[in-house]
Amino acid sequence: MMSFKEVYEKFKCNKTDAAVARKANLNKTTLSRIIRELIPANRNYLWSLCFALELNLDQSEELFVAAGIYMNSSYHMSEQEKNREKFLKECINKKQYNVIELNAELYGMGYQLLGNQTYTKH
Repeated sequence: MMSFKEVYEKFKCNKTDAAVARKANLNKTTLSRIIRELIPANRNYLWSLCFALELNLDQSEELFVAAGIYMNSSYHMSEQEKNREKFLKECINKKQYNVIELNAELYGMGYQLLGNQTYTKH
C-alpha cells in the first residue's frame, strides 16, 4: 500500500504544493504537515485536495484510503454531513472543481466550506 505522500505525489503531477494549497483553499503549512504526516488529514481537507487535484471518484477514494479514511464510510456522520458529501461527489462527477465556486454553493446551503483559508475582501 502506498503512503499518503506517495499517492498525493502521484496525483499532483507537475503542480507545486503552493499551487495545490491555493487551489484547495488550504493554508500551505497545513498541506505541508498533512503530506509529512505530522497531522492527520481530515475529511474536509481530503475533499479540498480532491478538487484541487481534479480527481475522479476512484482517485479520490485512493487518496482517502492512503490517509486511512474510507470515503464511503458515513455511519458516524450527521444527515447534513452525508448530504454535503453527496453534493461533493456530484460535483466531482460533473467535473466542477473550482473550490471558491463550490464554497459559495456550500455556504448557501449551510454546509461546511472546503479548506481552512478564510476569504477576505480586497
